[in-house]
Amino acid sequence: MIDRQIQKALGHYVYALIDPLRNEIFYVGKGSSNARPFDHLKSSKGESEKAKRIESILAGGKEPKIEILRSKLASENEAFEVEAAVIDSLGIQNLTNIARGHRIERGRMKLEEFIRINGSQPVIIKSVSEKCIIFFIEESYKPGLSEIELYDAARQYWGIGKQNRVKGIDGKYPYEVALAVYESVVIRVYNIVDWYPAGTTVSTRSEAHKYKNRFEFVGKMISNHKLLGKKLVTADGKGIPAIQKGFTYIN
Repeated sequence: MIDRQIQKALGHYVYALIDPLRNEIFYVGKGSSNARPFDHLKSSKGESEKAKRIESILAGGKEPKIEILRSKLASENEAFEVEAAVIDSLGIQNLTNIARGHRIERGRMKLEEFIRINGSQPVIIKSVSEKCIIFFIEESYKPGLSEIELYDAARQYWGIGKQNRVKGIDGKYPYEVALAVYESVVIRVYNIVDWYPAGTTVSTRSEAHKYKNRFEFVGKMISNHKLLGKKLVTADGKGIPAIQKGFTYIN
């Protein structure tokens, strides 16, 4: 344990827990003039991946090492930024953190994804003649998602009415083009092939049991669609806001 003088000297700081058996960082956190890293050792029993890792280290007769990555930061906000940057650099998949940290919208992403989100050309939504369903993925989109994770975020789980998930006499759905939209920008476009009850298709998401009377589509990505990478705006140039139910229709 570190005394109050040292805790005060740390100020706002970011730390890492290191597995001495493997000599690798397995957790990144932040603190503020406190002994936060030692709290993990006090409550090492649990079902989280971090707790299991600590238990494994203790069972091997060792204790996690603690390293201070940055100290005396100007504010908690700055500590959040450093924490998120370190997690992004190491890769959340290599850590026991359950989240990538705060402000991930400014976090690690491919350059083309950054350009798509921040350099998109506006398209007035009323000028779009094609029939499309817009799926707002604000809640599930994170920079750095794999293609399959992004696909699953776009297609699951929606309260689509029966009239729009039943094919007509022409063998087509009323709406067959799905736009995955984040902050008004069309991130991906998919052709809807079929609709299924939520949770009945293979997915990277595991929370289907929460979504009764919801549906998910399977489809194919359209990589050359004219709306891909465009920002959908109203007549006065404002981005279209996400709506509570999560989707809306064009035409």
